[in-house]
Parts: sequence; structure tokens; C-alpha cells
Amino acid sequence: MHTPECIRRAALAAIAICTLVFPPIAPAQDYPSKPVRIIVPYAPGGPTEFVSRTVGDGLSKRLGQGFLIESRPGANTRIGTEAAARAPADGYTLLLVSTPFSTNPALFASLPYDSARDFRAVVHMVNVPTAIFVPQDSPIKDVRELVALAKARPGEVTVGTAGNATSTHLLLENLGMLTGAQFTHVPFKGDAPSVTELIAGRITASINPLGVPLPHVKSGRLRAISVNVDRRLALLPDVATLTEQGLKEATSSTWFGFAAHAGVSNAIVGRLNAEAVAILAQPEVRDRLADTGLLTVGGTPEQFDAHIRAEIQRWGTVIRARGIKVE
Repeated sequence: MHTPECIRRAALAAIAICTLVFPPIAPAQDYPSKPVRIIVPYAPGGPTEFVSRTVGDGLSKRLGQGFLIESRPGANTRIGTEAAARAPADGYTLLLVSTPFSTNPALFASLPYDSARDFRAVVHMVNVPTAIFVPQDSPIKDVRELVALAKARPGEVTVGTAGNATSTHLLLENLGMLTGAQFTHVPFKGDAPSVTELIAGRITASINPLGVPLPHVKSGRLRAISVNVDRRLALLPDVATLTEQGLKEATSSTWFGFAAHAGVSNAIVGRLNAEAVAILAQPEVRDRLADTGLLTVGGTPEQFDAHIRAEIQRWGTVIRARGIKVE
């Protein structure tokens, strides 16, 4: 017969075992109790810092602790990403992740971290739509005409991007794979030089986020022949999407989000996600981001994780098929 004392001892033993196997997780309501750093693996300034600071400032106000930007640029984001991978799994280090987070595994033979294993997705903050631009006096009216010209004159159609292995370069290579067109890629060090060369008529077209070329579209020096996301943009309402032009599989955009160490608890990730999504839903935040050509996303950590994994697969295929290298 089991005495009450035996039952009590068995219960205590069971609790002790469960504590060892399933260590207690700090309640999300106690987080954060100190400042949180956001590692941005890019140089200060630009859209990566703007997005990180916009959401980080919102988190600071809502959670009562500082969310501090720490720029760790270099090596195609590998320096900052490695620093985040080596940080404690306590939720006090976040990483700004973007397209290189999903392309580096295919671009480099070895990495000091594993994008899928060492991190967990927190929130997909924004997509950065791009468009294909031509000089105002170009006879090319849409992407189908650009593709037709590249097929008729293989290698003569020059297309500028912000550099090798950037998201816009990968879009161009994917477009060539899908259509059989042979473009000549002209990599620049950033979007501004490619736009300058396009205005001068020294390249046929350029693929860029909206920020740099949009003023030149408004002034009449450039013309957009497609937007490369799945819906028309308020900043270019009359420009057809790639999907509308029969090239849905070529649609893509740069994206920014937050990730955390893989060991951070579900409770902390869930709270960060909920607060960030609430910030992104605020009309003033959404409008501020939209004014710079950024589209808010939000969603769950699971949805962002699925997006990252799909991007790793998609761009890995393109990089290997086209033999893309980084300098």
C-alpha cells in the first residue's frame, strides 16, 4: 500500500526530474530587465539602420528598456552575424537579418555559423521592393521587350545592380534563367553609381530599390518598366508588376527582419514578435516606412522562418546554377 508519505516523496522526485529535463523558463513578462542590443551587420546609415531603429525605438517605448543599435559591418554581413551567433541565448542580442543571411550559405564554402541551425526567426519587418529602370528616351517599354532585346542581341543588353551577389543581381540572374535571355551584368558599388550610369545612357537598364532612382523618375530622366513584387506600388502606381507581365516566378524583393539565438525561449520570441507586429501596424510607422519605399510585413516567427528557409533554397539554386561568386 502506498502511504501518503510515499506518495509525497514520489511527487517530489517527479518534480525534481522534470526540473532537470525541462528547466524553468523566465516569464516573458520579466523580459527585458536590461538593455537589448540589435546587431546590424551593415555600416551605419541606410535602410537597414532606419528599419532597425524605427522598430527598436518602438520596442524601447513599449518594453521600458533600451534597444540599442550596434553596427558590425563587413564580409557580406558575416562579421555581425557571427557575433550574434556567439552571443548568449538570453534574448538580449537581436540580429538584423536580410537577403545575405539566406544567400551566404551558397556563396561561401564555409561559414562560422549556420543560418538555419544557430538562429531562430523573430519577426519579418519589411520587404524592400525593387524595380527595373531604363532611361526616359529608351525604346524599351516593358520587361518583355527587354527580354526580347537580350535574346536578339545576346550579351549586348547591359543591366546594372548594386554589386555581385546582391538581391538585385540575383533577380537578374533568375530572370535570365527563366527566360533564356543573356544579359550582361554590370556590378557597381551601390545603387547611386548604377543610376548615374543609367541616366548617362551607358547601360541599358538598372535594377534598384526605389530610393535612389525615384526622384529621377519624377524629374523625367528615368522610367520604370516593372516593379518586382507581387502587387503594384503606391509610389509607382502605373507600373506593371512582373506577375502582370507573365513573369511571376521572377518576382522577389529584399527583406529585413529580426532573428535571435536559436536557444532563446519561445516566451521571449513570442513577446518580441507580438510587440514588433503591433509597432509595424501603427499607421504612422507604416506610413514612415512606405514613404521610403518599404512595405511592412509582420506575421509570426514561424512564417518568417519558413520564408528564410525558402529563400535559402531558392537563391542557393540560382547561385549554384549561375556560378555566382563574391569578390
